Amino acid sequence: MSKLPLLALLFSVFTTQADLLTALQAYDQKDFAKASTEFNALLPLGSEQAAFNLAAMAYNGEGQPQDLVRAASYFALAAELGHPKAKELYQQVVAKLDVTQQAQAQQQLTTLKAQVKVPVKLIEQPVAKDNTEWRMPVKRREPEYPKEAAQQGAFGYVAMRFLVNEAGNVEAIDTLDSYPKGMFERAAKKAMKGWLYQPGKGKFIGHILLEFSLGPVQPKSLHRYMNQHKLWEYAALGSPTHQAALGSVLTLARISASSAIIVDKTLAPSLGPLPDWYFDRAKRISVSLQLPEGFIGGADVVLDTDGKVTKVSAWPEPKKAQLESLLIQQQLTKRDIPAGEYRLYADGIGRDELVELHRIPETFSDTYWWEQAARGGQLEAQRIMASRDPRWEQYLLQQQDPVVLAWNGAKLIIDGQQKAGEQMLDQAIAKGYETAKELKAAL
Repeated sequence: MSKLPLLALLFSVFTTQADLLTALQAYDQKDFAKASTEFNALLPLGSEQAAFNLAAMAYNGEGQPQDLVRAASYFALAAELGHPKAKELYQQVVAKLDVTQQAQAQQQLTTLKAQVKVPVKLIEQPVAKDNTEWRMPVKRREPEYPKEAAQQGAFGYVAMRFLVNEAGNVEAIDTLDSYPKGMFERAAKKAMKGWLYQPGKGKFIGHILLEFSLGPVQPKSLHRYMNQHKLWEYAALGSPTHQAALGSVLTLARISASSAIIVDKTLAPSLGPLPDWYFDRAKRISVSLQLPEGFIGGADVVLDTDGKVTKVSAWPEPKKAQLESLLIQQQLTKRDIPAGEYRLYADGIGRDELVELHRIPETFSDTYWWEQAARGGQLEAQRIMASRDPRWEQYLLQQQDPVVLAWNGAKLIIDGQQKAGEQMLDQAIAKGYETAKELKAAL
């Protein structure tokens, strides 16, 4: 195996990370000590590219004598973290080691794995019973379209997290993500303050995404923005700002899309543009379902040429098994439609529909790029991931992040753990997070 070029690898692999640009600059200037420091700083976040580059430096003897044991351990770590080329190179290096050296490499790997604070794979754990239930809104106030946004023809969205009390009033709101930044947040929060939900026995935390548009979002506008700011190119090169921005723009694309989509990790990664069908008006096919009256849910189904369900994956979780058992082998339509994959929507009032399902590569999903930005150290992306992924929630709790402390504390209080929840809220307040004061007052 010849000397490994780090720069070439950066351009050939999509999973680069935020600080890799700084590290690679140092590497290019032969400041190997700084490069090593930057790469090592990304290991706790599970950066497979950082581990791979450290392996390459050890193998090349850059900033250090050549160390095949060290190279093997870092290649092994990179492989476990998901680097596509690391396993092959690990096997090549470990074949050059004797039995004692192989054991040393495994010992070093154990030490390296202990440094990773955010595991790549989600470890399945029993889901704790939630003492509250989602309640439907009974009064909605549409947000006012900001004049400045209207004058500019701007469009976007605001994703929010909020606390609702027993009477159904919204008492605390936090912005999780928005596009464009600073354009619609104030109008969205003002509108949400006037919403009223069904009353209930306890409080609950909800999530919502409000879209702002004076008409259908034009795909050309999204493509122009992506091209103007080179989002695909710089995101692939590891810029955390561009990765997070691309995540937001892809969120807007997803909520504006007419087609039903699903991420398929087996598809080859692609750096845009989004395909034309993504925004084409999807054909909706009415179906007649044999479901309990008022049943609301959805499923991805595979239909044969007779319109019969041969495979089904349903949601939401509490109704998943029930819906799957009801749908399998059920004939959804007698219309002449092609066999294939469809998304089924059951709305509870008899307007049940099928939409053709399209598969997209992981690099077309917003979550993919937020994950990349998060593993590169971008705090906003980490907070977005923490709101939906327990791995990142636990990591930011360890880092004493005030936003995650506050909302996790609120969840604990709602679940009956008053003391532990108040301690977290007090920590968040001490760190200056204003929403924590609202949460504590409401709880």
